[in-house]
Amino acid sequence: MWAKTDNNNTAGFYHPLLCHLLDVAAVAATYWDECPDSTVRRKLEASLGRDARSRVLFFTGAHDIGKASPFFQNRVPEIAGNTGLPFPRNALSRPHGFISTKVLRDVLSCNRNLRLLSRITGGHHGVFPRAMNLEMGADTLGNNDWDRARREILDEFAQTVGFDLNQCNRDVPEISDAALVPILAGFISVVDWIGSNQDFFPCESQCGCPLPYTTAEYWELARKRSKSALETLGWLPAVSFTTEAAFDRVFRGFTPNALQSTALSLASLQTGPYLMIIEAPMGKGKTEAALYGADLAFCRGYARGLYIAMPTQATGNAMFKRVLEDYLRHRGHQGRLNLQLVHGDALLAQAAEVPEGELAEFTPRDIDGGNGADVEAHSWFTAKKRPLLAPFGVGTIDQSLLSVLQTKHWFVRLFGLAGKVVIFDEVHAYDAYMGTILERLLQWLAEADCTVILLSATLPEAKRQALVRAYSGREDGDTKPYPRITLAHPRHYPDEMAAAPPQCMSIDPEQSHQVALHFCGTGLETLGSLLAAKLESGGCAAVICNTVNRAIEVFSYFRENLKGTKCLLFHARTLKRQRREREEEVLKKFGKGKKQPDGNCVNEHRPHRAVLVATQIIEQSLDLDFDFMVSEVAPIDLLLQRTGRLHRHTRKRPAGLATPELAVLCNGNLEGPPPESFGRSLEYVYDRYVLLRTWQAIRGLDHIEVPTEIEALVEAVYGATEQTCGEAWDTALHEARTVMDSERQQAEAAAGNLVVCPPDDTAELIEAFNIQLADDEDPNVHKQVRAATRQGDPSMTVVFLPESETPDIVSDVATARRLLDQSAKLSQRQLFRILLEEGQCPAEWRRNAHLRHARLVQLDGQNRGRVGAYVLTVDEQLGIVIEQEGENDV
Repeated sequence: MWAKTDNNNTAGFYHPLLCHLLDVAAVAATYWDECPDSTVRRKLEASLGRDARSRVLFFTGAHDIGKASPFFQNRVPEIAGNTGLPFPRNALSRPHGFISTKVLRDVLSCNRNLRLLSRITGGHHGVFPRAMNLEMGADTLGNNDWDRARREILDEFAQTVGFDLNQCNRDVPEISDAALVPILAGFISVVDWIGSNQDFFPCESQCGCPLPYTTAEYWELARKRSKSALETLGWLPAVSFTTEAAFDRVFRGFTPNALQSTALSLASLQTGPYLMIIEAPMGKGKTEAALYGADLAFCRGYARGLYIAMPTQATGNAMFKRVLEDYLRHRGHQGRLNLQLVHGDALLAQAAEVPEGELAEFTPRDIDGGNGADVEAHSWFTAKKRPLLAPFGVGTIDQSLLSVLQTKHWFVRLFGLAGKVVIFDEVHAYDAYMGTILERLLQWLAEADCTVILLSATLPEAKRQALVRAYSGREDGDTKPYPRITLAHPRHYPDEMAAAPPQCMSIDPEQSHQVALHFCGTGLETLGSLLAAKLESGGCAAVICNTVNRAIEVFSYFRENLKGTKCLLFHARTLKRQRREREEEVLKKFGKGKKQPDGNCVNEHRPHRAVLVATQIIEQSLDLDFDFMVSEVAPIDLLLQRTGRLHRHTRKRPAGLATPELAVLCNGNLEGPPPESFGRSLEYVYDRYVLLRTWQAIRGLDHIEVPTEIEALVEAVYGATEQTCGEAWDTALHEARTVMDSERQQAEAAAGNLVVCPPDDTAELIEAFNIQLADDEDPNVHKQVRAATRQGDPSMTVVFLPESETPDIVSDVATARRLLDQSAKLSQRQLFRILLEEGQCPAEWRRNAHLRHARLVQLDGQNRGRVGAYVLTVDEQLGIVIEQEGENDV
């Protein structure tokens, strides 16, 4: 019987089913044997007992025994005719993974735990078979001759890999570890994709000719090929971590500050996975504290790798470089370290940064899962997803959140994260919708033996308690004043909570400082006059706007009216090439520079007088330093976060800018009734209720003491007690709270409908995990069933090319990079609908995992393209300008 046909269409060549089962088992065996310290291996050993290796090899390899069925075999009649088996006249087509489960359950019928493993095996194409899917008759399975043929293949396969089918029901441990389901399912899927690639495992048979190897000889050949495949993909040689070292050795001469000393003292006491929440002001070294905690986990053997989840692509890019340069390159770990960048544009961002760490672009083929299974598998080896499978990954939070959304192959992501240290940066920035998913993810990361470190400058107390409860099952820990570190241990099913209560330690705040507050109207002339006065003697200012439209409007005004001032614009609605170039320019001009012997930082590229107009893209994790800042009003935690880019480093400041100052743009009154509106576009981005409470909290202030007043301000906005300011305020707050509560309940319900169920009984998990949502990459999927990690309008990748350029087949990574460089993500609601219904989706791109959902817009000589009633202009300074019916709609 056959499993694969030749990709090169060589007549009569095929790959026997037994050989394919051995190929996949060989990949599993090589991983198992070459990665003895893997926490994934230890997790499987703990659940499957002393015969764990042979059980894993058998169930992994046997995943495709369902291909020994009439309908599948008859897809190639010239091969089917040589089987000597009778074919039913009306053979039914059923997923061969489901047939595999049925066959294995029948063979292993005496043991419920082995039947569970059979169901996990049958889910290797992304969806587990339910009980009702396993009702099959002779029209699917064939007659007794087919049963005997399948059993002969299984017997020979099992004997070869060392699994005794006759004794397999003995000494099978009770499987209660909920994490076994996603870890084993993800492992089987990935090794199947590798074992299906004919570059590594070519077809070995021709019709009418015997296989040129004995089964034992082919097994040895498959083992050699599997090692070569894993080396090519960067999985081998396995990472070997170095020994523990002091903080100043890990970070080359840096002495830990009070925050870092507290964090490392807690981390040094741990011998297994834990949750740590570090709450401290911006720029206090939280990232280095987290990396040191991760380093200890590596060296002590309870973590196998690292994933850092950042809030945005720009922050992911910056963190990638920090981890590479400040930690990984000099730390001394051995093996294929493969630091990878994981987000939607990782293929572009990584191209010129660490070519030595980039895994080879790998295209699994002939997967036989139907409905584009080849492209689905390929997407897991593209730059967007493969870092979840590599030892070290840095990117956005979205890819980690998808681990617990009911997407096809959701369990591959969770397998990739299992046993790693997962660091989440800027936790305060996640909304109710994303927060619901994050809490479910923490439940599963605890179950999967992940150490989790959460970093925040402004975390509301209720959110901190919710995150601790999600990971540990406990809410009886104490609390200490901000800044602080909380530590908790993981809950494991079936226990309801961790054994010990969470603990909390205060951090010496060291030196505090004041940020002066200034309030200003939103008019462009007023804003221009303010900047001109503040920068009269020079200086670098940031103006942070809450929407792209407003940022373009402000920049356009400054460009015309601020003479002698370098004006730059930085937002996300640009071509990928433009965004990358602008990000590099911004970091170069406004970054830290070099620290001098006197303690001052000097950046030779810093302009004498400049204004950066930007969106929220700069408020988080980018190491930028401004002399003066203007921000549109925003929730208090984000305003505080933005002040982290003010006077971030010690340097000589221009006259009049020696004190950090934030000017908040709002047309509200400093006394009296609340604003009737903060603006429709602003209240679309942020809840009016939160904006009202923020305005209440800050409008009477002339400065903020950092970090002393951070916690009080955050609780004044997010705490349960509202400030009483008269009837008008009470009415406004009540109305806004009613709207916000309704929207949040809907958001939490929407997220709750998408997340996988919490860790529970293993058999129940299999039945529950079958909604089979599509990935959020696909714009055709309705938002109610799209596995989106962020609430809001969907976006679409649009590639902009000159009219003279015809779309080509994307045959290599270089072509995909070039096309993606000319793309942008667009989410304007009406434009999205038109692109979805009428946009050009070139057939040449549909078989490429990077571009299969993209739309093409062709540009005329003025860099303009038309989509329905919209005109899109690609402007080198402004980004993508959107106009409708002659009216600028930027």
